[in-house]
Amino acid sequence: MESTTQQAIRAIREKAERSGFTLSDVAYAAGIDKAQVSRWSTGKVVPLYSAVINLQAACDALVEARLLMLQKESQQ
Repeated sequence: MESTTQQAIRAIREKAERSGFTLSDVAYAAGIDKAQVSRWSTGKVVPLYSAVINLQAACDALVEARLLMLQKESQQ
């Protein structure tokens, strides 16, 4: 059974992948070691709530940047 943290990280991964990013991309953008994020997603380590929020914020920022880029391309 997935923990709440694992569910949150899975949702972040899915959102990132729908926009063409990997969870490693999100971890890099958040300034978090990708190996640490991997440990969180497998449930080996439980992150602080603030770390998951930072990961979500980084994912949102990447997705937003991708959307802005696509908008600019479509206007040309």
